[in-house]
Amino acid sequence: MKIVQILASSGGIGGLEQHTFNLTNQLAESNDVHVIAHPCYAEKFNENVQFHAVDFSRSRWNIRLLWQLKTLITQIQPQIVHAQAGKVSELIARIHPFLADIKIVTTVHGTKKNKSGYLVGDAVIAVSQALTLGIPESKAHIVYNGVYPQTALSVDAKQSLKHSIDQQFPHLDSTKKIVMCIGRLEPVKNIALLIQAMQGIDANLWIIGDGSLRQSLEAQVKQQNMQHQVAFLGFRTDARDLVQLADVVALSSEREGFPLVMVEALQADKVMVSTKVNGVIEWLPEAYLAEIGDSTALQQALKKGLESTALADFEKLFTRAKNELTVDAMAQQTLQIYERLLNK
Repeated sequence: MKIVQILASSGGIGGLEQHTFNLTNQLAESNDVHVIAHPCYAEKFNENVQFHAVDFSRSRWNIRLLWQLKTLITQIQPQIVHAQAGKVSELIARIHPFLADIKIVTTVHGTKKNKSGYLVGDAVIAVSQALTLGIPESKAHIVYNGVYPQTALSVDAKQSLKHSIDQQFPHLDSTKKIVMCIGRLEPVKNIALLIQAMQGIDANLWIIGDGSLRQSLEAQVKQQNMQHQVAFLGFRTDARDLVQLADVVALSSEREGFPLVMVEALQADKVMVSTKVNGVIEWLPEAYLAEIGDSTALQQALKKGLESTALADFEKLFTRAKNELTVDAMAQQTLQIYERLLNK
């Protein structure tokens, strides 16, 4: 099968981008897969993928961008064009009349009030049940995000990694349990809420990630006199290893599509506490969820997650995540959607 994946991001790597890298590389193991994306992502695709560089920093109304996209797709002559997220879907909708005999698939990755741009797709994939709202039932499909299986660290490797963090942040009590937050330090992640919820909880908070709010979040920690409890680790390439040191992984977002941090936490056998964002509410037990923006409820969920009995509530979820939330499962389900379209 000849497939074109299109990613319209122009810098940065979040859930949308990682999803596209993983799906494209996996599909390329048994299909002729091309990807059209910004040149900054070229190294994220393996040697089986044919990469076509396009500057997607331009407006979705840019005539040259539309012409370049139409010309590339026409030259490749794929059976399937898969548009990842809203910008690509709108671009494809504008050049759709020139793409005769090509099946279009679009994927909704985040909360959007207006999903009309996605409806150019012969099939519309949503990464969580909630995101199918507004999509005709005849077109809607749910495919959860998946990640590659984690390599479990040895006891010695865990101790060495923990020791390196303890040395970097000597002001923390290294004997305390660890609540871990992984994400961009941007308003949508609402990490200020998590810091507020951690007040009075006998555990350390490790914040992994960077962004525009770092300075204000550090100021909040000082203002709340929590310097002894909170560490900002910044951007880390070993975040998946660090997850294995957590007692609880926490998410305090205002909105999500289907957060990869939840997938990675569950696959690492870690208790997860979260606000009630899309995707999460379809997986986690109610006792470990808090209303969006409610610091008191989030604090209660964190306390519950730190109890010794919490692991028992998650055992079945850990197994389910290892079976269902994988790149292979995601790719196989996506291929089945492609095949159904081509057989119509």
